[in-house]
Amino acid sequence: MELYARFLMTLTIGLAGVGVLMTTLFETILRDWDPARDLRAWWRLVTSSRSHAASIRAEDILQQLQAQRAGAYLTPANTLDRRREALRAVGEVEARLAAPRA
Repeated sequence: MELYARFLMTLTIGLAGVGVLMTTLFETILRDWDPARDLRAWWRLVTSSRSHAASIRAEDILQQLQAQRAGAYLTPANTLDRRREALRAVGEVEARLAAPRA
């Protein structure tokens, strides 16, 4: 019985010491650490098996295809029209920026 009481006393003191150590560690050093957020980020990283193509947005792919198609049918007249449209758009933006705000 004496060994059992001694074991319980040692266990109690040891667990109290570990509790004090962990409390001090979490309150001083790991104050800004968010374990739930870090675990979610880690889990997402581990379970994400998407390829690079899956991460590209469909809109980006469509814009790239449209740009390629437009580039294939460029003629000098189309190029000049596009430049005029771009200059007109820039002029409109500059006019909006230069307009006094109420």
